[in-house]
Amino acid sequence: MMFLLTWKTVLLTFLLASGVLSREQNQATETQHPVSGSTLTTTDLSEADMEFPLSPATERWGGVSGGKAAGASEWSARVKAATHRALRWLVKKRDANGAWGNHTHQVLLALQIANDSHTDALSVPPPSLETKLSEKEMEIQILLALGRPHETVPEPGQLARYSLALESLCKDPRKFHGHDLVALIQHHEPQQDLEFALTALAACSSSAHVRKRQIRRLLDIASAAADHNVDTIAMVVLALRCIVTDHRHRHLQHFVRRPARGLARQQGSRGGFGSARTTALAMQALRDMDDAALQWNRSAAEEWLLGLQTPEGAWGLGEGDGPGSAWGLTADVALGLAWRGLAAVRDLQCDSKRVGNGGDHKDERVEYGSEGPKIAAPIGLTWTTEQESESPNVSITYTLWHGQDNITYSHSITLVCPRNTSFYSAMLMAADMDAAFEFEASDWPNGHYVHTLGGKKEDPKGYLYWLLYRLPEAPDVQLPPGNQHVAPVGVDGLTVEDGEHYLFWYKKL
Repeated sequence: MMFLLTWKTVLLTFLLASGVLSREQNQATETQHPVSGSTLTTTDLSEADMEFPLSPATERWGGVSGGKAAGASEWSARVKAATHRALRWLVKKRDANGAWGNHTHQVLLALQIANDSHTDALSVPPPSLETKLSEKEMEIQILLALGRPHETVPEPGQLARYSLALESLCKDPRKFHGHDLVALIQHHEPQQDLEFALTALAACSSSAHVRKRQIRRLLDIASAAADHNVDTIAMVVLALRCIVTDHRHRHLQHFVRRPARGLARQQGSRGGFGSARTTALAMQALRDMDDAALQWNRSAAEEWLLGLQTPEGAWGLGEGDGPGSAWGLTADVALGLAWRGLAAVRDLQCDSKRVGNGGDHKDERVEYGSEGPKIAAPIGLTWTTEQESESPNVSITYTLWHGQDNITYSHSITLVCPRNTSFYSAMLMAADMDAAFEFEASDWPNGHYVHTLGGKKEDPKGYLYWLLYRLPEAPDVQLPPGNQHVAPVGVDGLTVEDGEHYLFWYKKL
């Protein structure tokens, strides 16, 4: 325990030194303008000091579909007040380290996106000292999750949530202290449809390429909406709405309408779509959809959620799981009530000056809707030039299997390699990272011949050898690849390609 605390303290000190300004430099500005930033940040401010100015952008809440509700201005004011009360409650619950336990990423995302105190709807003002502290604490949590020895990487859904939170803070999840979170997400495709849709949304929100196979799976889920729950369809609609903003996929817009209409029909007579979290997610999926046939009552959904809010501003305090569970639920519901939610993450216009290490950097984010990807500053790395950013690394997965008809051993690792790396070099990287991938090879004139991997040596007498497969998708023990996927060249002549999967299979010939 002492080792973990010491290591965490050292890491926090390093991270803070890389970006956090001193309290003395910021205190005067924060006291003068307590709500000028993008998130509520100062826990000592009075209730009056922490009130938000009424934003004209919130007037879009006035529209009601398929139902009778209170007047636009009255209802907008009620919802705004409830959202602000929720954000204030969350700020008060921040601990001494600037965190909210395991829900830090959820809360930071909500504070960044749901806060409407800035003038420009898509702008992201510089963070305050307290927000920077919370950001660094979240980075530590992610690094601890990624760096646990003898454990696999976090689940793709959890990585997707981390990625969305980082994007909302204008931090690039593809360059997170040497880790590419988006590549990890895309190379470990979840079996559960809800988690898969979440990973697709996270990849799209980071302007990463969403593969055709992934889009096809989303469309398959959407076409069978009746077979899925509200959460899954809402997340699929959010993911598809993000994907069709890309000019290459605009022809898919009509595929979004059918599941969205089915989702709208799931609204209950009291306004909710199920639980508070489910209702908030459905509201985000249906928000501002341009479809005359879409019949749902946003005001009724808002009123139902407001009826569940505690006087303090939280949701979920009475569920018996302690205040920690209420932090995450309150953050999620605030995104549903706010005038923008998860769909806004991709749209954010970031000033990359504030997260780089060098100071006077050019803002290389491109305007939403223009050609080219959105660019956020890397985390924990020196900001590179535009020419360097156009030569990205490639991300692959490398798997070991033992067994013939029944796979008795399977172990995988994700690698980020420079372009034009040979598979032999990738094997050396894997061996340095994980002892399970240590190998022995004979050096022949035509290259290296691998005969031992992870301590398991080929057995010519038993006709057992290591065979290398090059696969377009992650290997499935239930559907082993055929011989047509055996690599056509040796480990030295095989150049790794982005998104591909490489399998070394110990089997009988």
